[in-house]
Order: sequence, then structure tokens, then C-alpha cells
Amino acid sequence: MAELVRAGFGPDWTRVDSMDTMLAALDPPPGVILCDYSLPGLDAPTVLATLNELHLEVPVIVVSGAMDEETCVKSLRLGAVDYLLKDRLARLGPAIDHALETRRLTAEKREAQRREREISAILAGLVKNSPAAISVKAVDGRYLLANRQFEMLCDMAPLSLLGKIDAEIFPAEKAREMTELDARCLHTSIVVEREEEFRGPDGARSLLCVRYPISDDDGDIFGIGAIYTEITKQKRVEYDLRAARADIMSRAEKLAAGNNQLREMDRMKTDFVAAVSHELRSPLASVRGYVEMLREGGPGMDPELSHKFLDIIDRNSVNVLNLLEDLLVLSRTEAGPAGSGQFQAISFPDLVESSVATVEPAARQAGLTIQVRLADRLPVVAGDASQLERVLVNLLDNAVKFSPRPERAGSRPLGRRPDVVVLEVSAIPSGVRLEVRDQGIGISQAEQAKLFTRFFRARSATERGIPGTGLGLAVVKGVVDAHRGAIRVDSAPGRGTTVAVDLPA
Repeated sequence: MAELVRAGFGPDWTRVDSMDTMLAALDPPPGVILCDYSLPGLDAPTVLATLNELHLEVPVIVVSGAMDEETCVKSLRLGAVDYLLKDRLARLGPAIDHALETRRLTAEKREAQRREREISAILAGLVKNSPAAISVKAVDGRYLLANRQFEMLCDMAPLSLLGKIDAEIFPAEKAREMTELDARCLHTSIVVEREEEFRGPDGARSLLCVRYPISDDDGDIFGIGAIYTEITKQKRVEYDLRAARADIMSRAEKLAAGNNQLREMDRMKTDFVAAVSHELRSPLASVRGYVEMLREGGPGMDPELSHKFLDIIDRNSVNVLNLLEDLLVLSRTEAGPAGSGQFQAISFPDLVESSVATVEPAARQAGLTIQVRLADRLPVVAGDASQLERVLVNLLDNAVKFSPRPERAGSRPLGRRPDVVVLEVSAIPSGVRLEVRDQGIGISQAEQAKLFTRFFRARSATERGIPGTGLGLAVVKGVVDAHRGAIRVDSAPGRGTTVAVDLPA
């Protein structure tokens, strides 16, 4: 003990000389055991063997009067940390320091190993039970680790991936894609994040894959890790959201277009009411005025003047009747197409004659001539003669209204007849074509799409003060549709207008 005190220790010690007293002294375990190598009944080999059996890591220093090399080596093999000769106890202090340091390092190593086992168990549990598919490959592409989720993703049996490469597992194109991504991760030493698609028995699956290089303590990359997270449902939700958003946008655009159309219709109705009021008021006021003049003139009025007044009254009455007829025809066509059983074979000579007769007075007053071209043989067309007459009357009336007056004809190019309106009836493979042509002011391409809209009036007509309600062509379109026909307009500003109506045989 004197050597221990001299070395700076203040030992709390117990002397034992039998197995029983030693076992009692081991609870709690001492810091160091000094053991005589050949103590009778309790020698060093016995003490070391007992400590090993009890799994006690107490450092043992063997002390002996004489020890040969073989004995020293045997003691160290049995677990002694040091040995001393009794005549050299001056080394006892350093030997105990070494023993205590060894014990501390052993305890730290044991704790580090315990923690390493815990961490390994935690990581193994995470890899095994993770909902993500996880794999680790060596730099040569062979799989070192794969959890069950990744095996299922590859449609492989448990533990069947280890040692394989992608070319042995996936189709050629998929294997090449994965190999290229691994090479990129290795060469750049960066994390590679990418959406990938895997095809299995249940169809295509979308996954977000994160590839990352794995390095050892020296910084050398020895593997490539990959974590695959299922995003198939998210992709489907994103697709549905995009589709819903597109549908909402489409509906919003349609709603906006519908609102614009309603506003336009409201404006056109306002214009229509004003136009109809004017179209009715003017002729009716004229009729009433001339009737009043006839009354005032009495029986003694000049017969020629009376006939003139009556002609004016008749002409204005016809204008009112035409407007009312347009309204009635439009109302009937909007109520639904007439049944084919109500149709009869159309006599085109009669239809053309009555239509021209209706419009000819206005054409003559405007200084215009209606030129008729009627084919000799025409296919049989079934239809409503009164409604088809309304079509020709409206088309001819428009041609007359929008044709230039003879006094302005001098400004037209030579070779054109601005004072002629042409009505041509011809046979076509599908039936009969009614075509009305004029050399009038024409209409722009942008406005042609609206020509058959109720109440629509071209800007050129409004600016030039040409009368009208915007119903004529709407009536034409309604009647043509009811007869399962087709209508086409060919026009340009300053080049006149051609309207063709095709009626099926």
C-alpha cells in the first residue's frame, strides 16, 4: 500500500485469500485487482477465469516474485492488463494508471458498440418497415440492400435482389435509364431527385426517387442509395385538379361569353324595338296622313291624285305587312321545324315570279333591274312555298337596299352592272340552289358571322342610314334550317354580296 500512496493514490482496499471472500468483494466490482500469481487456493489464472465466467471487466495486475516469459504471456492471454515483479513495485503506480485507463477505454468501447447496435437496429427497422422502397447498390451496380417494398416494386421474391444488377431485373430501357442516373449520381457526387415510372402487374406507378452517394470515413464513395416514394395518387389528384381547373376556366369563359352575348342581345333588342317602332310608325303615319287627305278632298278630289295617294297607302301597307310577316315566320321557325309531312313539291317558276313581283316595285323605284335566270330542269324539292317565298323576298329586298343608286354607278369599274340584281335558280348534285347577287356595298369578313343573328345590323348599313330591323336574314336562316338546307354568303366591302341557299332534293 505504501507504493500506492507514494504514487498518489488513496486506496480503499480489501484483502481476499479464498474464492468466497473474492466473490463477496466483487459486489460492487473494484477498480483494480492486484493478484499474486501463485497464491495457494487463489492464484491468478483462477481469478482471471472466474472474472471471465462472471463477465466482469475488472482490470487485473498480476504480481509475482519470479515470472518467466511463458508465465507473463499466459497471464496476458487470460485477460491480465499488466504484470509486476515484487522487487520492482515502483512500477505499480503507472501500472494502475494504465489499468484504469484500459478500463475506461473498454467501458467506452462497450458503450459505443451498444449504441452502434442500437443505431443499426433502428436503421434496419426503418429500412424494413418504411413505406418507401429503399435500395443500396455498390459502385459496380450490384444490389447490396433492398427492403421488401423495393422487392415488391421490382416484382421480385424476398432476398432475391442481392448481388444482381438492373439489367437482370428490369426491361432494357428501364435498366439503361437507372444505370445512367446512378452514373450521374456517382460522377457528380450530388443528390439526384427525379420522377420515375415503374410498370408492374397493376399497371404504371409514379414514384419520386432520391438517389444519393454513400461515402466511407475517408470520403470515398462505395455505394449509391435510392429512396422511392409513391406519388401515383398525388399525380392522379393533380391531374384531376388540373382537369377541374380547366373545366372551371372553360365554364367561366363560356359564362363570360354568354354574358357578353346576352348584353349584345339586349342591345340588339333595344335597337330592334327602336327600328320596328320606326318601321311601323313611319308607314302608318303616312297611311293616316294620306287617308286624312282623301277624306278632306272628298268626292271632288282629282282622280289621278287620289290614285297616287292610294298607291302610297298600299305601298306603306305592304311594308307593314312584310315586317309582320317576318315576325310571324321567325316565330314559327323558332317554335320548331315544320314536319316534312306539311311540305309539298315546290314550283320554282311560280315561287320566283311571286317573289320578284313583290320586290320589283321597290327595285324600279330605286332604278334597279331584277334579272332572273331560271334553269329549265330542276330536281323536285319539298317545302313550304310561302316560307321559301319569304326567303327570296328578303334576299332580293336586301340586294335592292344595299345596291348603289344609278346616279352613283359612274364611280364603279367598267364591265360591272351595279344597277342589276341577279336571281339565279340552278340544279346542283344535292338539290336546288337559289342565288341572289348584287353589286352593293358588301360586308366585312368579321361581320359575316353575325349576319344571321336576330336584330344584327352591319355597321355600314347603320352608318349609311339604310332602313331595316335586322330580322330579314334571321328569318332566312330559320326557314332554310327548317328545310334542312344550307346557306352561304360571299361578300367583301365595295365588291357586292352573293347569298346562296341550297335546298335538298
